[in-house]
Amino acid sequence: MTISESNTLVRRAARTEQVSQIGSSSFLLVLGGAVLVAGLLGLVGCAGSLNGTGSSSNGGDGAPSGHTQGVLTPSSPSVSFGNVTIGTSTAQLVSLKNTGDSNVKISAVSITGSGFSVSGGSNMTLTPDQSVTISVNFTASGAGLVQGAVSVSSNASDKVLQISVTATGVQAAQHSVTLTWQPSTSVVHGFFVYRGPTASNLSKLTHEAETSTSYTDRSVASGETYVYEVTAVDPKNMESTPSTPGTVTIPAN
Repeated sequence: MTISESNTLVRRAARTEQVSQIGSSSFLLVLGGAVLVAGLLGLVGCAGSLNGTGSSSNGGDGAPSGHTQGVLTPSSPSVSFGNVTIGTSTAQLVSLKNTGDSNVKISAVSITGSGFSVSGGSNMTLTPDQSVTISVNFTASGAGLVQGAVSVSSNASDKVLQISVTATGVQAAQHSVTLTWQPSTSVVHGFFVYRGPTASNLSKLTHEAETSTSYTDRSVASGETYVYEVTAVDPKNMESTPSTPGTVTIPAN
């Protein structure tokens, strides 16, 4: 091999190495471009995922992510009226409070159960921490236990809030006053009973003389106070002086 030929081979080898380096460099650029494109696609995918998450984070009531729905909380989970005299009515108040983070729209307040009724609270919106008071009423029409429930319909987390109600109808108390006295030492035909609101305002309760030494007054009214006196009458219808007055107060129920 001549010197010139050797130099030519060296130059060709150098070119070959340069071409290989360029080809390798070009290949690396292509790989880099592929990685870059993949990275961009990944970012696009993330953006789409974020948009989807943002759309589903809002609840049905429009509350932003991280917030709860409105929550209706009653002041009492149940209402008991106890014994209610037949023919009378009574009522109890119940407070409904929005303890959530979103507004609560109450669409209707209703009640079930014989003799029960409810008023207030329907068709209104409660902001967080706001309350409304409803009145639960009962009229006893018969004897026995009555059960029912208040239903509060709204867009709160509990769509239909229920509050149990109970009451027992009872017969009116039948009050009476029984008087007894010592018999007279004289010969008597019988006794008269007097009654009034005060000792100075008495009227004869028995229009015929009572032959026994006791009398039951069944015409008294609940919550009233009565004063009683008794006189003795002889066969000639002469009355004695009245006995010492006795005062009785009738229970209110």
